[in-house]
Amino acid sequence: MSTTGNIAITGIPTKAGSDGSFPLRRELRDLQRKYPDHFNLLVLALKDFQALNESVQTSYYQIAGIHGLPYKPWNGVGSSTDWQSTSGFGGYCTHSSILFLTWHRPYLALFEQALYTSIQKIANQFPEGTLRTKYVEAAKTFRMPYFDWASQPPSGSSAFPSAFTTPNLQVVDIDGKTKSTANPIYRFVFHPVNPSPGNFPTQWSRYPTTVRYPNPRTGQSQDNRVAPILANELASLRTNVSLLLLSYTNFDAFSFNRWDPSTNPGEFGSLEDVHNEIHDRTGGGGHMSSLDVSSFDPLFWFHHTNVDRLWAIWQDLNPDNFLSPRPAPYSTFNSTQGESQTKDTPLTPFWDKSATKFWTSEEIKDTTTTFGYAYPETQEWKYKVPSEYQASIRQAVTSLYGTNVFANFAAANVQARATEHTQLIKSLSLATHPPSAPLTAEKPLLITQEMKASPIPESLQHLAPNNKYPEWVVNIRAQKHGLHGAFRVIVFLGAIDESDPDSWQTEFNAVGRVSVLGRSTQGPATTKCAKCVTDAADELMISGTVPLTSALLQDIVNENTGLQSLQPEEVVPYLKKELKWKVTMFETGEEKNCAEVPGLKVSVTSTEVTIGEDGLPDYSGQYVVYPEITDGKPGGLRDGEHI
Repeated sequence: MSTTGNIAITGIPTKAGSDGSFPLRRELRDLQRKYPDHFNLLVLALKDFQALNESVQTSYYQIAGIHGLPYKPWNGVGSSTDWQSTSGFGGYCTHSSILFLTWHRPYLALFEQALYTSIQKIANQFPEGTLRTKYVEAAKTFRMPYFDWASQPPSGSSAFPSAFTTPNLQVVDIDGKTKSTANPIYRFVFHPVNPSPGNFPTQWSRYPTTVRYPNPRTGQSQDNRVAPILANELASLRTNVSLLLLSYTNFDAFSFNRWDPSTNPGEFGSLEDVHNEIHDRTGGGGHMSSLDVSSFDPLFWFHHTNVDRLWAIWQDLNPDNFLSPRPAPYSTFNSTQGESQTKDTPLTPFWDKSATKFWTSEEIKDTTTTFGYAYPETQEWKYKVPSEYQASIRQAVTSLYGTNVFANFAAANVQARATEHTQLIKSLSLATHPPSAPLTAEKPLLITQEMKASPIPESLQHLAPNNKYPEWVVNIRAQKHGLHGAFRVIVFLGAIDESDPDSWQTEFNAVGRVSVLGRSTQGPATTKCAKCVTDAADELMISGTVPLTSALLQDIVNENTGLQSLQPEEVVPYLKKELKWKVTMFETGEEKNCAEVPGLKVSVTSTEVTIGEDGLPDYSGQYVVYPEITDGKPGGLRDGEHI
């Protein structure tokens, strides 16, 4: 706390090591497996942090509340009467705006520094001697871990880490004894839900803890539903992340999901769109599904740390590209609707290190010297020249997300066929349909040998003559608040059970989704988010993408489909027949008529990709739109319509 009473957001103050290094934010599963002392501190410290009195400004409850409910000014910022919605304080929302990524970076830094206070406290409570020394040393390099929801889960493990689903964990407690303790990564326990009357409406005050996929009748959390839903569309998600990191070069397009008529066919995706999908697939009508309360679920912080990581990776691949000035779509404590939002717009309510002014987007671009952390992929100090560093990042992206769709697909089929387990294909996130017939034992060995000799296995090279192939993508746009609640557009390739919307999220023929985090702006459930109300009145449009190529490859391998290539002359008629989409609401699972979803427009596009000898893709940047695929389908782009 400064002498002004303003809480300075410092992150964890850190000096570079002698080699220029900074401590790393690590993947949660990696932290648990390889850095047990850090993981032990995480569990004990997060539990301590969550137990702080909810009236304390730097408590878990108060920091989580900055993101939405209970819609109260934090640290006195925003209490000015010139920034009040008709129903009271309107919040700090930056979703679907140019400040989406930049605002969340100091927000995460605030969370990390508050957690670090508990980390240091816990480390120094161990018995004096070897044990305390060990944990004090571990505390020095502790940083907030991330959950990489787009990478292939380790063999034999779930797509949703067990740390999120295990009620109790074994820890070495501060008395030096190993014991079982309640897992703070699993749930946040409100104490109480409403420390002030009316903090939460009935919809949320009914839950004493955070929940995921709550049972509609009992409210009981159903965490077991998360893993299969995460695994089911992972192929499309991985391709989406690859496309964003390696083909998007414009910050505005990469960062946020607001659509306008100038959006070109190759820029319908965004990191915010992918981020929305994870809120949807892990929440299921629970806290993560609603931006008003998502930050109370511990998962939120691991999720957003990964979002920050993906942005950091993109930043270092595109160091000269940053946000363009845009008119502010809403009034805030620091700007008036219509004024230009720029890299110098204050990121309220986050005071900088001086505690006399707010951080700006320009000032938080660097993670190391500003907030004291890096990621495994952003260790720039290890490389002599930028070109070597950027090459290492591209290789890391390819390794993690299977950017070479052919090697990616072949590797999945090697493992899946070896186990003769169709469902494993989907859990490995590299295919979207089950094979129609068992395959011989010789085929996986052949493909493995081919992968070592060529970036495209010989058995698949006919699909990419001269190492070129078309990447197929579904583009979707819709009014964000048009249905007065959050909804999803799920894309399918093939037959589905039309009568059972609840099965669609784990349907084999589900390829991917665009998740729309809309809010109610009418009736008693009207959101307190002032920006959201303004966006709804302005009929704000958002966009997202669902890559199709992995699903098409699986259908080519499945000879019963009749599809034999990725070329337009075969794919276009195939998609006209097999491509479909459905819209359902987050909270209830209710299906909505696509023809009645405001602003919904679904289109299909492709771009040429060349796979280099190093296995890395080169995207042409030229996109072709095929309205004949979607013309005549509810919500589909018609011939002659603007995309």
